[in-house]
Amino acid sequence: MKKLRIGVLGAGAIARGSHIPGYAASENCELTAIADISPESLAGVREKWQFKKEYSDCSELIQTEKPDLVSICLPNVYHARYAIEAMEAGCDVILEKPVATTLEDAIAIADARKRTGRKLAVCFSHRFNSMVIAAKKAVDAGAIGKPYMMRVRFAHGGPFPGWAVSDWFYDPERAGGGAVLDMGIHAMDLMLWFLGKATEVKGFAGTLRKDIAVDDNMTALLKFGNDAMGYMECGWTSCAGFSGQEIMGDKGAITIDYSKGEVIQCSGVTSPDGSVKMENQVIAKRGDLSAWQNQMAVFIEEKLADKEFSTSIQDGIEALKIGLGVYESSLKGNTVKL
Repeated sequence: MKKLRIGVLGAGAIARGSHIPGYAASENCELTAIADISPESLAGVREKWQFKKEYSDCSELIQTEKPDLVSICLPNVYHARYAIEAMEAGCDVILEKPVATTLEDAIAIADARKRTGRKLAVCFSHRFNSMVIAAKKAVDAGAIGKPYMMRVRFAHGGPFPGWAVSDWFYDPERAGGGAVLDMGIHAMDLMLWFLGKATEVKGFAGTLRKDIAVDDNMTALLKFGNDAMGYMECGWTSCAGFSGQEIMGDKGAITIDYSKGEVIQCSGVTSPDGSVKMENQVIAKRGDLSAWQNQMAVFIEEKLADKEFSTSIQDGIEALKIGLGVYESSLKGNTVKL
């Protein structure tokens, strides 16, 4: 089988942590070319992986190499430009989240995908966490009845200093936002995946602890029509606490506890007098592969089979609508219709 020719745009942390090792682990992929404006970032990649060619200009890579598959691992503001350029050059695309910083740019990506007939995946990596997959299968099978409430908490100490190569995450021009578009967008996508289309959002975004120009924490309340709600807390200032999701249904609840590495299904009754009678069972544990590893393996398999990717530009658009709605709601103090 002819190997997929791979192009990677951006040589930062997400390229090094997810995309490049994912391609390198596949015997069906060739590390064809990588582009980054930073010689230091390219050198950091070169220490571990050998691409056939390096570029300082993303457009030059796309137009010269025309890879089979292009990973876009650039700051958020550049996502739309290069996703569209790659598809117009005949490449399929794996696009990091958020898909764009404006709804107009996100829609332009969708239009380009339709116009060119190319395929595009969005990196909502939490969908590929083995525990989340197990929980979704249980919910879809009716294990807890019809879901009516979901809670998500994703929090850590922030991307920089830490795992990120540079501090572009904290630059409003390049990032388009802070914790809302970095971690919150994952929570929003998961709620959409479990509960369906969101109809309203009320949110707060603030800079509570870090000396940065974007939000470091956010909370939001969401409605999903008239039969489901959700709430989330995501931030860059957490040293401890629960991280994961809880899905409540008419017949029980499922907790995905990232710190414990367990998925717990709960059934029973909490009475108004405070008495509790519950039964808990662990229905899954953390798998051997990370969400990033699973995600890339699935995308590569789908590309080889010429299938549509598991996550679509429309998924990215719906999550971005919520994220931008949180910013609008936080600024104006209103509830935003989606």
